[in-house]
Amino acid sequence: MARDDESVSIDLRHEFETVLIDEYWLLDNSQFEDWLDLMAEDIRYWAPVRENLDRDEENFFQADLLTHFDESKAEMMLRVARLRTGFAHAEEPPSRRRHFVSNIKILDAPDPNQAKVASNFIIFRSRPGHEEHLFVGSRRDHWVRLNNNWRLQERLIIFDHDIIENITVFV
Repeated sequence: MARDDESVSIDLRHEFETVLIDEYWLLDNSQFEDWLDLMAEDIRYWAPVRENLDRDEENFFQADLLTHFDESKAEMMLRVARLRTGFAHAEEPPSRRRHFVSNIKILDAPDPNQAKVASNFIIFRSRPGHEEHLFVGSRRDHWVRLNNNWRLQERLIIFDHDIIENITVFV
């Protein structure tokens, strides 16, 4: 962390605990449009496909990496709009979702208007009459403060699964 003041670091961590918990409350309560308001206009929201490699050999930033999804804000807005149509068959009837966030860590805060934040997640998804799913992994976020509000500029989602069949939830 660029700043050495431990109290600033603790305060920032508590601030992001609130931001991330509030973010997941929006998703759990289908407040997708309000959730999208947390995104910067130039967001990159992506999840690479994991390879089975030895420790420390994964490189999520190599060129031409295969991804589960790699979306802009416009693409995320289309996903939300599609959910609202009733024609997103994987979400009709709507899934029951519960998001959990933990192990929130400030990785870097080079100035008061930027923060790189790591966290772990568990997402429970259940569709009436269908099997239930758990999605587990970690996130590496880059947040920027715009007009005194934090906005997500990039989210790298790292799933801990070998195979993921159907990702219809936001992470």
